[in-house]
Amino acid sequence: MNSGQRAAKMADAAKRPHDGSDGDAAQKKQKVADAIDLTEVASPREKKCVEAMNSIAREFICPITHELPIAPVMAEDGKIYEEKAIREWFGTKRKAKSPTTGADIRTRLLPAPQARNTIEALVNSGAIEGELATAWKEKLEQEKVVKEWRAKAEGGDGYAMLRLGARYAVEDDVQSRAWFERSAATRNPPGMAMFGECLLRGIGGPKDNVLGLVNATEAAHLGSNLGAYRLGWAFFEGGHGLPKDTVRARYWLKKVVDDRCEHKHLQQKNITEAAEWLRELDQ
Repeated sequence: MNSGQRAAKMADAAKRPHDGSDGDAAQKKQKVADAIDLTEVASPREKKCVEAMNSIAREFICPITHELPIAPVMAEDGKIYEEKAIREWFGTKRKAKSPTTGADIRTRLLPAPQARNTIEALVNSGAIEGELATAWKEKLEQEKVVKEWRAKAEGGDGYAMLRLGARYAVEDDVQSRAWFERSAATRNPPGMAMFGECLLRGIGGPKDNVLGLVNATEAAHLGSNLGAYRLGWAFFEGGHGLPKDTVRARYWLKKVVDDRCEHKHLQQKNITEAAEWLRELDQ
């Protein structure tokens, strides 16, 4: 299961009101059963040990994500949750309700480092395997990478700021835009192009065609194919307050289509669009 699928599952879970059913519990039990295979246990004593591990793992599975949490917290219903998931859950409710019981609770969360340590020990020892362990390891690796990027970004690395902006783009537009803005301030061409996109499209904050075009134009001149694409489209369609201009549109679109930009961070579908617009101009 990739991160996009896990995010979709979390979003679906957050939208579902508690209905008193045992569906979530059944899913958790099945995941634990998949993670710890009792059929290969050699003795009754070993079977009891595995059953104990099974019970421990079940207690740590987040009722929202149905996965082992990387940043576990305890809510006032006494359950362990992934911090980001439970905060998003509270944000969808007029009143804070327990995802497990449906009862009204306060939003106070307590860090649960002991739960994190236990989960890590169980996964690293091989006591928990399969999908649960694999998903947890993937999230842990992502967490390490983000920490490395953040350390570099705090040291002034514009590329690391760009990576953080891209990392948060799927879950927090405001934070994503802030990192793109910081990257643009270092004159990182892709960062300037991405900040320009945020401004021109109103992502993570208000629209600003003037500042957006300034960033897109500078990015294009510094070799960003996204910046060139944005200017090509604007002159082709007369968008973002610019007039239609076939000469300028052709100039920037050809840079994209002919692969003459140093910084290549444009999706293939956008390059295909640029080629279609260019053909229209040449007819």
